[in-house]
Amino acid sequence: MTKSFAQESILLSKQSKHFYINLILNLFSKYTTNKMACNENIVKNMANEISRNCQSENVTVDTDFVVYLIELLLLNPKYGKLFSRTISRNNLEFFVKECVTMLTGSETSINTLKLQYTMQTNYDKLQTLIDKHQDSIEQCLRPLLTEILDDDPELDDEQAYKKLFRKISIYIILSSGLGNPGSIVTLKEGMAALESVFSLDDLKVFVSLPRSEKIPQLIELMQITSGVRLFNRDCKKGGEGIPDLPFNIIDAGKACMASLSHSLIAAMQRVNSLTSAVADTITIHEETGNVNIDIPPNSDLTEKDYYQIFELLAFNRQYEVFIRKLLSDVETMEQNGAQDVERVKNVLEELHTAVKYKAAVPVATVFPLFTKLWRVWRSMQNVMFLLSTVNRLMTILANIQDQMKIPYALLEKMLQGKSVVSDQERMSEPVSMKERVSLGSLNYICRDSFGEITDRQVKFLGFCALCLSVGALVPSNLKVGLIKFRGGRYGFCSVKMASRFSKDPQRYVNEVLNFARNNPHVINLLNILEDVSNVKNIDNLVVKVIPKTKICDKDIQTEVHPIEGHIEKDYSPNLWEWKRRACQWATIVNCQTHSTQTNYSHLRSEIHTQTVHPRDKSFQTKKDSGVNTYPHDEFLWGLRGQIGYGQHSMKLLGMFAEKKKEHDFTECSWPFASPEDLNAEDVETADA
Repeated sequence: MTKSFAQESILLSKQSKHFYINLILNLFSKYTTNKMACNENIVKNMANEISRNCQSENVTVDTDFVVYLIELLLLNPKYGKLFSRTISRNNLEFFVKECVTMLTGSETSINTLKLQYTMQTNYDKLQTLIDKHQDSIEQCLRPLLTEILDDDPELDDEQAYKKLFRKISIYIILSSGLGNPGSIVTLKEGMAALESVFSLDDLKVFVSLPRSEKIPQLIELMQITSGVRLFNRDCKKGGEGIPDLPFNIIDAGKACMASLSHSLIAAMQRVNSLTSAVADTITIHEETGNVNIDIPPNSDLTEKDYYQIFELLAFNRQYEVFIRKLLSDVETMEQNGAQDVERVKNVLEELHTAVKYKAAVPVATVFPLFTKLWRVWRSMQNVMFLLSTVNRLMTILANIQDQMKIPYALLEKMLQGKSVVSDQERMSEPVSMKERVSLGSLNYICRDSFGEITDRQVKFLGFCALCLSVGALVPSNLKVGLIKFRGGRYGFCSVKMASRFSKDPQRYVNEVLNFARNNPHVINLLNILEDVSNVKNIDNLVVKVIPKTKICDKDIQTEVHPIEGHIEKDYSPNLWEWKRRACQWATIVNCQTHSTQTNYSHLRSEIHTQTVHPRDKSFQTKKDSGVNTYPHDEFLWGLRGQIGYGQHSMKLLGMFAEKKKEHDFTECSWPFASPEDLNAEDVETADA
């Protein structure tokens, strides 16, 4: 490969979002042969993209912290299986969007993760911290050490030897931490101390030694020379730039202990209030065994409010765990510091006794004492370094703690009618004899004293296993005891919880693991990272039990006639009969209507209505016209009052002809006129 993966990833900061995603896809296919390296670099590139998206939302996050978050999220099969075999654009965009939403929206859980990340990256076992500190010092001094080891001046070049002697003095001062060689006084003291144990002739022999022997001799020279300077400081004959560690270490230890104790007291007050608010709300369904949140009736509280308190409780519990760890380590440091102070006094007394009233002291006698003095002093330097590390961590953790705001109004609603109980009281609450008898058939360990339990391995940091399935961190009651299951021991806050857990332990353990992988801030809090990793390939870890519908068979005898028969004599099917009766029954027709003034009649208000005045408008409409047709009608003449024959039919078309004015007949030709000679108008007149 001509170009490393790391070099290609540096170019991503200058590219757009779509180009960045395409480059990740290309790199994934390019490095599939080295799966582990590919996954690590892909995670780093995704972290860079997520950091840029968060900056567009005005949220600044550390890229290394995003990597820590991604590693926890990938333990959830919802996200882990997106990149199990191949990586696609849609999956990558979905995962990046989910991470950005979590970083910009979930403040409480993200701050809990920040606490964990801060402690994980800046703190470790005490000896490991000391080793890392020494390695960093050696790394800084490596160029100077290499220059000293490679320097090979000529035998007759006195100036070159003096220059090399000066470099060795500077290296010893820097490596020992006893002052700053930039100060002329400190440098002169260092060179004088070195010259008292290492002459120029010895330097010529040192130059002729092989490289592998020079380093041990330099370390031995550093220890002896530093011991000489410390002895001179105690004799008030030097010690420029050397701090008074025996005095400072005692004061620093006390100040650090006081600060940690104050922080722990404040944290425990918050923890006790939050725990008391939610401890009594966790219930178990008798039939299904589901763990539920019992919200009080007639309350405006919701499950979202309780989950908010759960997250705050997890944050403060994590803060408490770290403070207790630091407090325990500071106690150890303080004890070691006090012992080192006494050892320094003893070694100095031995040195004063060895050189008192003597003009010359054998090297075999005094050099081991100088070396011993230096080693004790180095131990005190390490303690001071650890104390400064703890103080720096305390500042960072306190800044994160100050960002958290507790909703006291919501907390007061949950604490209404309850008393705040401390962890010690909750963990030592007595158990009745009846409850002890009910636990007799279970595989459990019962202890009455707290000291016996601490030596045991308790899962989930000693919190109730059933309450954790919904996210509530409720301490277990030590009086109830511990239930053993598959090599682990589990504690419970009540006998009822323990009894239910014993019926199906694996179910409730899986519920806790399922909650943890959906809420990554509790994984490292409960120390279950390995357990969650073992189930990261299981999609459905928990199957929710649904209550069964109860069905039963019953015989019901019904009445033949539930309503007795009745015949209404006055019933009538005639509607007009009912109207007639209504008129008879209505006496209102005989009443007179009149008005009455009341006390409230004047309260009528006038109603104003906004009207629109009519406007004159003309509309053009269509004209309707019709045409009358002539009907084919015939008139039978002679049917009324005619005796004999002569009836005949006649057409009436003439009646639709043009109307004529009325006129009198001068003579009548009836009945001798023929029907053809008569028109319709004459017929109508004659008929009339």
